[in-house]
Amino acid sequence: MAENDPLGRNWKLWGGILAFIVVIVIAGLVIFPRVNSEPETAPPAPAPSVPVETASPSSPSDSPSASTPASGDCPALSTDTSFPNDAPDTEWKRHPAGMLLPVNADHGPAKMDGGFWRCFSHTPTGAVLAGFTLVIDFSAGAEIDAAVESMNRQRLFEEQGSSTSNEGFPPMLGYRVMNSSDDSAIVEYLSKAGEQYAAMSVSLAWSDKDHDWRLDLTSGPPAWSEVNDPSSYTEFK
Repeated sequence: MAENDPLGRNWKLWGGILAFIVVIVIAGLVIFPRVNSEPETAPPAPAPSVPVETASPSSPSDSPSASTPASGDCPALSTDTSFPNDAPDTEWKRHPAGMLLPVNADHGPAKMDGGFWRCFSHTPTGAVLAGFTLVIDFSAGAEIDAAVESMNRQRLFEEQGSSTSNEGFPPMLGYRVMNSSDDSAIVEYLSKAGEQYAAMSVSLAWSDKDHDWRLDLTSGPPAWSEVNDPSSYTEFK
């Protein structure tokens, strides 16, 4: 995407959050900030670091169990619904908007069409990989279909198109699954600003039509909160 990609347009800026986190947490704070095209810098110890690349994971055909899409154009992916207490093996790839995102051959994203990275497994691990990626798709990639249809989806998509924010999106260091079922999930993603940790909560809904996870903006956009115990999050590999 060009440098004027509408990431976070007309949303509260990440820079504002950094100042806010140090003082007080405001419930429901809205952020879709702009993604920098420059590589992210791993935070100092004791913060967990995000590797740029790891060894390539196995191909979906090597997976012991794979689902068959009921609709949509997503390929068969893993059906392993075990809880992701350990982070999946990932290969970190750069989204056209500039952000490094985790990719797993068994859980997705299986399709990376321009700014719309999609097709995740119908599993808790698939939801973990989907949440942060779909936020980038919707904002930086300007892909409205990254979210399920709702009044909020249209409004937020239109609002982000009017901003000229140049704020950067912080790298995500870890995750915590707050809720998971066949048709929905809530995943928190850990980040760090200076010495303060924060988490972005992302709601997801399973789309039978697309046979894929999508952002659920029905109750509003992802919200940030202060984190006092980063050890409760699972570090990305």
